[in-house]
Amino acid sequence: MAGLTPDEHDPSVFQVDWSALAAGRNPWKRARKTAVDPFLVAKAVKEVMKQCPNRTATGGSLVWNDYAVFLDISDWTRIKKLESTLVRDLGGVVEKELAGLKAEMVGPLNVRLLRDESGNVRPGTGVVKAEFTETRKLAKPDASEMTVRVGKPAAHSLTDLPTERVPEMPVPNGGSGLRVQWDKGSAMVAGGTRIVLGRPHQPASPGFVPLTGAARKISKRHLWIEGGGGGVIVGRFSGANPVEVAGRLVQQGGQIAVDKFPVQVTLSNGEMKLTIDRVERD
Repeated sequence: MAGLTPDEHDPSVFQVDWSALAAGRNPWKRARKTAVDPFLVAKAVKEVMKQCPNRTATGGSLVWNDYAVFLDISDWTRIKKLESTLVRDLGGVVEKELAGLKAEMVGPLNVRLLRDESGNVRPGTGVVKAEFTETRKLAKPDASEMTVRVGKPAAHSLTDLPTERVPEMPVPNGGSGLRVQWDKGSAMVAGGTRIVLGRPHQPASPGFVPLTGAARKISKRHLWIEGGGGGVIVGRFSGANPVEVAGRLVQQGGQIAVDKFPVQVTLSNGEMKLTIDRVERD
């Protein structure tokens, strides 16, 4: 890939030439000075993902899930001003690429943009270091960095995206599930499935549950809820308004697991409240 050069000693480290990456196969554009922006960062991460050589025991593709993007201080400062759009969009863009690769990850997707204060990264270039990192070993987001984290259970097929499921179905006899309730509606979450909730809008994707009565402070894709393992996982989409689970704030792109019911979820600083509880069937 133009603009991306693997390190001679470490196959998980790549040198990035931002101008060449932006120009692609057009040699006439490579001489132009390029301002690094969220689009180029996403492009660099996607291209690095394609270079992962690892396979599962059955021969399936594996993809690194933890990416550190080292930038020249001037480039980092410029992107810092665009951090809100980066956090809002990067997770969705990269997840779409992952689905196309038909690969698996060992943990949630984690992308960090860091300042290179050592002087090793020259202006106009960058370095991407990729790793396999388990969920419990991921470092906590640092306020001095720009971090985009998209929670995803370990070793799930990336072609089996949660938003493609249709979980609104009766809980079968002898099974169990979860019921999500709010002032003007409710929804069921069967064991092992996930639903996406947000302000009603069109067109809605499969697996989406509209929060009837939601006002504009509720994001169109605000949170997701997944049942299984005797508990529930609640996640907040990157760019969505605040989500609190049992009084704990969920970071953008993060998630919180709870095993004690009922679970109280608050959206947009009290704009809407949800209750999640178990439903048992004989």
